[in-house]
Amino acid sequence: MTEFITGVITHTPVWVWVLFIFLISRGIKARKPAIVALEKLAIIPAIFLIWDIYDLVVFRKLTVATCTLWIAGLLAGAALGYLLVKQVNTTRAAQPRSIYRQADYSALPFMLLAFGVKYVLGVMTVVSPETLQQPGMSAFAIVSGGVFAGVFLGKFTRYVRVYLSAAPQVN
Repeated sequence: MTEFITGVITHTPVWVWVLFIFLISRGIKARKPAIVALEKLAIIPAIFLIWDIYDLVVFRKLTVATCTLWIAGLLAGAALGYLLVKQVNTTRAAQPRSIYRQADYSALPFMLLAFGVKYVLGVMTVVSPETLQQPGMSAFAIVSGGVFAGVFLGKFTRYVRVYLSAAPQVN
């Protein structure tokens, strides 16, 4: 077992470790109230959307059922993400294209959970590709990817909505 784990870790591409460290640093930063530019807030949703679309195109057969599952996961995740930050005090900031947001304690756990699930599924794709072709596992991979991308997209949608609906705050 130790040999297997060592093999998995050593054969993980460098970009995966860089992404992991980046996500941890962003998750830790999110735990403090801050004024943040919308462009910076768009990075995490973009990462998970691109990563998931890549997985869909490369590892799945794109069918109506596949797309429907993914969109359902994406919409469910977006609703959850929106609700997670809906009640949090968020205002438009005086800085261009920026908002003031309270601490987001859900960002780091969701980033780590999303990364962990995608990492395990990625390892399974290499070690046992036939497992992920089974209907239940395939559906899990498709829906979970959509949900995680959706959570970050939902949060971003809330932040953009706050920005567009309010006058800038004067500091």
